[in-house]
Amino acid sequence: MYRFVLLLAVSFGLIACANNDKKISSWEVNDVYQSTIATPNGSGGKTYVGPSINTMDESNTYEMFNLRSEISPAGAKTYELQVHLTYFMQMRNYDSATLLNGPVSTFKVISREAGLCEARGCIFKELLSIQLTDAFLKERIKDGFQLNLSSKAGISTVVYVPPQYLKGYLKAVDGTNY
Repeated sequence: MYRFVLLLAVSFGLIACANNDKKISSWEVNDVYQSTIATPNGSGGKTYVGPSINTMDESNTYEMFNLRSEISPAGAKTYELQVHLTYFMQMRNYDSATLLNGPVSTFKVISREAGLCEARGCIFKELLSIQLTDAFLKERIKDGFQLNLSSKAGISTVVYVPPQYLKGYLKAVDGTNY
């Protein structure tokens, strides 16, 4: 009974997110800036974690993604787009990504998990990571960017990072206005 109630609660949560807009309104640039968390890391630099964007795609994939960066004490910056995908039925095994119609060489699967299973199917989760450069993010600040993820199961998922998110996040990391 507990599993059924949990599955029902997760299902309603996913349905509620189905109508989320993929774009953040321009007035929310400051919200992204304010929601970006900066913490000292063990190497003497800082780690910045942007707020999560939550959407649902046509394949009933719940997408939650955010930017994360590390700044070394010398000022070197590394950026990563972390993508959490949750879906039902069978494990998809995402194995590649394209960005601006070219393959992404830094695509990495962090984890895969089969969760709660009921008569209707199981819940699956995959955590993926894509390394990005400072120059790429700043070039895409006017239009945002789209990442296409492909799986061995033949299902593709599109993740759109809007320009307002990039502006707010980079403002927090760089401490400047764009």
